[in-house]
Amino acid sequence: MRNLLKEKFKIGGLILKNRLIAAPMAGLSSLPYRILAMENGCALTISEMVSAEGAIRGGEKTSRYFKNDRSVRPFGVQLFGTNPDSFIRAIEEMKDLPVDLIDINSGCPVHKVCKKGSGAALMKTPQLIEKIVRACKNASALPVTLKIRAGWDKDSINCVEVAKMAEAAGADAITIHGRTQKQLFGGRACLEWIGLVKKAVSIPVIGNGDIKTRALALTMIEETGCDAVMIGRAAVGNPWIFKKILDENYDGPSDREKGLTAIRHLEMIAAMMGEKRAVSNMKAVLPWYTKGMCGVRQFMRIAMCENDPVKFKNAIASFFGISDPCAPNTPS
Repeated sequence: MRNLLKEKFKIGGLILKNRLIAAPMAGLSSLPYRILAMENGCALTISEMVSAEGAIRGGEKTSRYFKNDRSVRPFGVQLFGTNPDSFIRAIEEMKDLPVDLIDINSGCPVHKVCKKGSGAALMKTPQLIEKIVRACKNASALPVTLKIRAGWDKDSINCVEVAKMAEAAGADAITIHGRTQKQLFGGRACLEWIGLVKKAVSIPVIGNGDIKTRALALTMIEETGCDAVMIGRAAVGNPWIFKKILDENYDGPSDREKGLTAIRHLEMIAAMMGEKRAVSNMKAVLPWYTKGMCGVRQFMRIAMCENDPVKFKNAIASFFGISDPCAPNTPS
């Protein structure tokens, strides 16, 4: 089978260089993450989910979600909420920003989002999803996509119904994570549900869930017929996953390259929000960079207790065997 994932892909009028998309992830898919993903071959990155109401109000935190770099294009912004009018106003606030796509979140399973009726809770109100999609299409000339789950729980699998309604409302593509809200990230993503959605609509369908290797990405394409794959948790601290999937001959980064990239990631976060906050933020990502390495448990005990920015960076450098963490971070 040819590697379909390396072929160009179109969402509305937006042409992507391949069929690998980086998933929006709260607290993780900030600008540094997106820069690294794009450098390693990802075709589209999407912001952390942004409250439509928050986008209207603005503020420093919300502005960070929209912050982008000219190297990170195309770029999508994911909005969540329950009021179609808020989505319209949020899109109006973004009209002058370098945004290429609007994504609507109907898939976040986190309780604090769902308890307000947003995220995956919208799967319980398909008519509201349809209204939000239609509102976004009327408000923007950009492609509008919808990210959903299979349903709320195993007794209310309605992804096909929601996908059809979204297509009728003008959605340019559907992303489906093959789990219900109740599953969170437990168990395994169900490829059958992704395949059923693909058969039900004529717009592109993007499969999501459990893509950790090239083989799993190709299996999802083969078994579901989906047009592209979205990679989430497996790309955190591992931006090379996109390169690994696209190039079967790529063996992966050396430990030195991992370390230099982790330090660069830290420095990019510091440039956005200051050194002290960068340390706290990086602590959530560092376990992924060090996963599976020898001596990682002892290192993590030390690193997680270190709050001084310089000492924290030096600890990372020492663990990865980098003698000068202040040297240019160009992997060798």
